[in-house]
Amino acid sequence: MRKTGRLGVIACLVLLLTACGEVWNSPYPAEFRGQNILYSAFTERPKHLDPVQSYSEDEATFNAQIYEPPLQYHYLKRPYTLMPMSASAMPWVSYQDANGNSVPADSPNVAFSVYDIDIRHGVRYQPHPALAREGEAYRYHALRPADLTGIHTLADFAQSGTRELLAEDFVYQIKRLAHPRLHSPIFGLMSEYIVGLKEYADVLKAADQAKKGAWLDLRAYPLSGVEATGTHAFRVKLRGRYPQFSYWLAMNFFAPIPWEADKFYSQPGMAEKNLTLDWYPIGTGPYMLTENNPNARMVLEKNPNFRGEIYPHDGEPGDEAAGLLADAGKRVPFIDKVIFTREREGIPYWNKFLQGYYDQSGISSDSFDQAVRVAIDGEAALSPEMEAKGIKLETSVATASRYLAF
Repeated sequence: MRKTGRLGVIACLVLLLTACGEVWNSPYPAEFRGQNILYSAFTERPKHLDPVQSYSEDEATFNAQIYEPPLQYHYLKRPYTLMPMSASAMPWVSYQDANGNSVPADSPNVAFSVYDIDIRHGVRYQPHPALAREGEAYRYHALRPADLTGIHTLADFAQSGTRELLAEDFVYQIKRLAHPRLHSPIFGLMSEYIVGLKEYADVLKAADQAKKGAWLDLRAYPLSGVEATGTHAFRVKLRGRYPQFSYWLAMNFFAPIPWEADKFYSQPGMAEKNLTLDWYPIGTGPYMLTENNPNARMVLEKNPNFRGEIYPHDGEPGDEAAGLLADAGKRVPFIDKVIFTREREGIPYWNKFLQGYYDQSGISSDSFDQAVRVAIDGEAALSPEMEAKGIKLETSVATASRYLAF
């Protein structure tokens, strides 16, 4: 599973359960035994899986496995290092003055920054009914509410399809930041930088009122600051210098969305059945969401169309000794399926981990003394009882914001 790096200041402890000996008391059905499945849990139900609206870590647990923005963070390098993801190379940045003339990067006359991004060839979307075709026509793009009888999940559609990732899909998603029916948390900020985005919101608002609830095809409304310059290349024009934009390109707000999915989910009767992009994402990433029951269970399964990535050969000093480079050069992902069960409270989560329900668990303050022994020098280590169960201790670093109010 892909992970995104985060600048960290506070230590977090994670336990990993390793298989040892014959399994005689597995809490899962016998047919699951021997399968390449990771059992995990989540505490907060995701509110948004649509990348234009999602902005929480709970949602990123799922979205980061499904969507592929242009850039990503190197899995092991620290400080955190950007590298291409769906892009074929890092963006090429050029600069213009107020008249559109090219100027050097250090010129005092820089009025615009232009990001040219080439994307990988041959990347394909996960199987999805929005992309299913019969001949040249899309099979499920002209549905009536009556056609949805007996349809409750995406798996109930008889046919699915795929197609290649195109630059226009990135353009379409950036346009969605200004969609009047959506509420992107970054629209306000991005409208200050992406040329024409603020005015584009007014254009879409007027068009939406004229459509009276019908599908708003964003392809019909050009955005001056964003354009596809080829089938596998697009350009974003920003006001002034904004080097932070490269880091935004590693977030799912800029992941591609095919117009076909927007059309598919906008049909009458879909929202009433939770058949929306907010419920069933579509992406090119290593996993796809095959079960969404956010009050109980969510399941990610390997995307059969995923292009594959190579586990890195390099990292930080000590990574090789820690075994983190043992899989260098192998194709990822390594796991076929991930089953997440919702656990609202920390203590039941921990107890079920000890019973074998989950392959990993954080350590809450209630369980810390049971699991960890801290030496005089402050070094944390597993308690003998945990080591005897075949449990391993890993530590990671994450950010936290705290405040006192009185």
